[in-house]
Amino acid sequence: MNDLGIAREHMRVRQIVVALATVALAATLVIIDSRISTSPAESVVASGRVAIPSLTSTESVASTWFCPGVPGNDGTISSSLVLANSGAQDISATVTHLGTAVESATQSVVIPALASLEVEATGGVVSPFVATIVEILGASGSVEQVINHPAGRSVVTCTTNTADEWYFADGFTAADSLENIVISNPFSDASVVNITFTTKDSMREPGNLQGLVVAPRSVLSISLAEQGARNEPVLAVSVRAKSGNVVVGRSQHYLGQGRLGYVMNLGSMGDATEWWFADGERIEGSTEQLVIYNPWDVDRQLNVVFLPSDPAVVIDPLVITAPAGRVTLIDTAQLPNLPAGRYGINVSVLDDLSRDDRGVVVEQVITRRVGDKVGTSVVLGTPGAALSTVWVAPAGVTPGLEDGLVVLNTTPSEASLVIEQVGPAGLVPITGLESIVIGAGSLAVIAIPPSLSSAQVVVRADQPIVVQRMLSRGGELVGRTTALAMPVLPMVTP
Repeated sequence: MNDLGIAREHMRVRQIVVALATVALAATLVIIDSRISTSPAESVVASGRVAIPSLTSTESVASTWFCPGVPGNDGTISSSLVLANSGAQDISATVTHLGTAVESATQSVVIPALASLEVEATGGVVSPFVATIVEILGASGSVEQVINHPAGRSVVTCTTNTADEWYFADGFTAADSLENIVISNPFSDASVVNITFTTKDSMREPGNLQGLVVAPRSVLSISLAEQGARNEPVLAVSVRAKSGNVVVGRSQHYLGQGRLGYVMNLGSMGDATEWWFADGERIEGSTEQLVIYNPWDVDRQLNVVFLPSDPAVVIDPLVITAPAGRVTLIDTAQLPNLPAGRYGINVSVLDDLSRDDRGVVVEQVITRRVGDKVGTSVVLGTPGAALSTVWVAPAGVTPGLEDGLVVLNTTPSEASLVIEQVGPAGLVPITGLESIVIGAGSLAVIAIPPSLSSAQVVVRADQPIVVQRMLSRGGELVGRTTALAMPVLPMVTP
C-alpha cells in the first residue's frame, strides 16, 4: 500500500473511532430462545433509559409483547400480527385486542414449531385504533405488527417493555397530513399522561393534553391537528406518564408537501447518547433528513459521522448544536462533501456524559420519487447499546428486492456475516448468503432471492452490526417501507 493508501486507511479508522467514542444508554430487553444466541465476547452494556425493542439471548418460560396499534374502523385497511416461533416445540399464546371505550377481545392460539402464525390484528374490535397484547408461553416467540394501508405497507416491531417516557423526533401535519399519537394502557389500573409537542417555532403544552387519563386495558388516540398542530412540517412529541406505564405509537398518513404514504412507528422509550443508521441515501430521486429532537432543558453538542460504502472516501464529522427543547433538521442534500450512494450514519453526544448523561432522539426520513410517484419512510435510529452481532426479523423480508437488507458494520474491523431463515430444518443459511464480508465501518446492500419464503430471518455476524430491512410498500407503490430488525442482546444484570 502506498503512502496515500496508508493515510486514507488511517483516516478511515479514525473516522470509525470517532463514531464509537460515546456509548448510548439502554435498549429494551425481551426474551427469545437461546438457540438464537450470543457469546460472552458479544456482550454490550445496557443501563438507564431505553430506546428500541430488542431480544435477549437468555432462555425464559414466557414473554409478553405489546404492539402499538392498527387502524380499527377503516374497511380499506387490513392488518395482522406475525407470531414467530424459532423453537423446535409448538408454543401457545394469548392475544388480547384493546380499543377505545369498547370491551377487549381475547383469543388463544398455537404457534407451530419452526414456523410463523398470522393473526388478524383487530380481533373484531371496532375502534379508531386497536392495540394488542400477546402473551407467549414459551421461550422462542417474537411478534411483529403489519398494516396494509392503501398508502403503503407498514411493519412495526412489537416490544416487551412499557415505559413512562416516549418520544418522537419527526412529525408532520403539513398539507393536512394526518398524525395520531396512539397510547395504550395494557394494565388494570388507569394511567395519567402529559403530552407536549414542539414545532419549528416553539414548544407547546396545551392544557387539554395535560393529565389525560388512559383507562385500564384501553387505547387513547390523539389527533395532533385537532389539538392545535395543524399544517406543521416539524412536529416532535413527548409523552410522559405521571402515573403508570404505557405503550405509545405514531400513526402517520402523509398527504402532500413533499411526503406521501403511510407509516406506523413505535416511539423511542427515552433518549440515547448515540444513534446508528444503516441506510443513509443520497440517490437521484431521494431526499433525506435527519430529525433530531432534544427534549431536555440543556443544549447538546452532537457529532454526526457519515460512513460511505467506498472505504477510500473519508468525510469530516459534522459538529452541531441541538438546542434545548427544539428540533434540529439535517438535510443531507445540502452537505457538499457527501458523495452519492448509500452510507451509514452515526450521531453521538459530545458533551461530558459524566456530568450530564441526557441524550437526544433521532429519526431518519427518506422520501423516494419515481416519476410523479412518491413514497416516504421513517425509521428510528439504533442506540449504541443495542448494537449486536445477531439480529432477528420475525416477519421476514421481501423476496426479490435488490436492496432487501442493508447491514452496517459499526466497527474498525472487517465483519463476516451469514443470513439464515427459520424453517422445518431449523436455522438454515440462505443460499448465496452464507458468507458475506463487510469492510471496517462500511455497509452491504443485500439482494433477497426471489424464491425466499416470508418466514423469520436471522442475521448473524462476528462484529456488532446494524440491520435494516427495506420492504415493499405493496402493489404498485414506489419506494420502500423501512423497518429495523430486532437485535439479540445478552441479559443485563442490574
